[in-house]
Amino acid sequence: MHKFGLFLLTGLILAIVLPAPASAADSTAGALPLSEQQTGPMITLLQDRLGWLGYPIDKGEYGASLFGTSTTGNVKDFQTKFFINPTGVVDGPTWIELRRLSEPRGELPIACTEVTSICISLEQKILRYVVGGKVQMSADARFGVSGQRTSPGSYQVYWKSRDHVSSRFQTPMPFSLFYDGDQAVHYSPYFQADGYLGGSHGCVNLRDLNKAAWLFKKAGRGTRIYIY
Repeated sequence: MHKFGLFLLTGLILAIVLPAPASAADSTAGALPLSEQQTGPMITLLQDRLGWLGYPIDKGEYGASLFGTSTTGNVKDFQTKFFINPTGVVDGPTWIELRRLSEPRGELPIACTEVTSICISLEQKILRYVVGGKVQMSADARFGVSGQRTSPGSYQVYWKSRDHVSSRFQTPMPFSLFYDGDQAVHYSPYFQADGYLGGSHGCVNLRDLNKAAWLFKKAGRGTRIYIY
């Protein structure tokens, strides 16, 4: 929004456009880029946003509001995950995408907080295990490719299979939590190897074997799975 100043000059009224006050977003943009060894409130804000998206924040760096090696690694992982050049430096495009994906911070769909839930965000590419409205574990997630998209909706775990192998594709699906026909949340060695360059046949892939095993142990039949 612009403001207008009116001035009388030789009998003519001239309208001069004055710049609008800088918004909070503009102020943030003015602090960019952010890079290793910087400190201050902007680094804490950066770490808060990364933490909400599942990246482990080093306690020492967070306490010192320090952009250290751990934060650099998290930024690179975020950039790789969302197909941004992984420089480890928070430039304009990185900050815009990070801000978009991390808002509103700390808020989950109501369906994820009513009961113990496996809460999965297609946009954030993350799975969260939520108990009593609080996130107990988060993990990178990968979804179906074009033509075999992972469908959003509310489901329940109806079958668990620890050492499952797909009868359709003859591929391993360890720690499978089935929720919709042959669709399941499960560990994927291909996700571990290829990252986000590939995709599933509609299932929710996890690439951290330990987290997949932990989730398999925690989630019983009837556990809500909410995909949004």
